[in-house]
Amino acid sequence: MFIILGGIGILTAIVLLWFLLTYWLNPHVEAPDGKACITGSCGDTMEISLKFHNECVKETAYWTNGCAYSLNCICAAASLAKGKTPDEILEIDPELIQKSVGGLPRDQMHCARLSVETLHAALDNYMQNTMGGKGDPKA
Repeated sequence: MFIILGGIGILTAIVLLWFLLTYWLNPHVEAPDGKACITGSCGDTMEISLKFHNECVKETAYWTNGCAYSLNCICAAASLAKGKTPDEILEIDPELIQKSVGGLPRDQMHCARLSVETLHAALDNYMQNTMGGKGDPKA
């Protein structure tokens, strides 16, 4: 009986630890103003969420199921977007991402392009939400 209870306790502790680590290691934004999730031709999926305050990015969150290059690129895109206005975000390009991560092999530049595409799609989602609803008197 003690063996079964001990096993259940250990299993519960492992599941709880896994949940807490997953939650802690994956940044998230409550009620993002803009969000995008794109799967590239390589099969990697990147997701980014943006929270704005006074027309500047206040918080970001990102996720990818890709390789370390993908993770570094989407992390750099999210970091570069913080504190930026929509116009400044549009200036973020794959070359800037590549420089931000300290360089990329030529065959991994698609990771930088996908991270920028995802960031710009999240910005587009923000602009559509802002202009399509509360901010546009024509809507």
